[in-house]
Amino acid sequence: MAGELFYIPLTRWVRGTIEKMNNAGKRDVHSWSIYWLETYYELGGQSEESGSKGCPLHAAYGLWCLGRIKETNIPYQLMAINHINQEYGNNAAYAILALDLLGKKQATETKADLWRQVQDLYRIRVHQEPARSQQGAVTIAEILFKENQIVSDQE
Repeated sequence: MAGELFYIPLTRWVRGTIEKMNNAGKRDVHSWSIYWLETYYELGGQSEESGSKGCPLHAAYGLWCLGRIKETNIPYQLMAINHINQEYGNNAAYAILALDLLGKKQATETKADLWRQVQDLYRIRVHQEPARSQQGAVTIAEILFKENQIVSDQE
């Protein structure tokens, strides 16, 4: 089904995690990891491996911290992609690059093509070799974008 990651509705997963973070007054990645897995189970997830997979977890965390998710009271932070890569990791960088492409309507139709575009931009802007396969970061960005959960740099 569209909008799902590991058979869990992604927007509900992200929103549930954010709500827990806000209620606890937390901003750290360790707390995010705990609440991410907890929310996954609450939404019907059954595999600890899927619910704690680092690539989508870190992509979603980076988008949240950088103010890219709507209605979170976190200001949009404009930051160079190499700095995002250093501060939040490559999965956050992949997600931001994917959002940039999607927002500029430069992304192609398939997720595989979008991933190739992200890889190319990553090489150019970060001067490092990206992962060979997309492990969730682009999926996170694409779903949240399509479900109108992303703040544009114009907002």
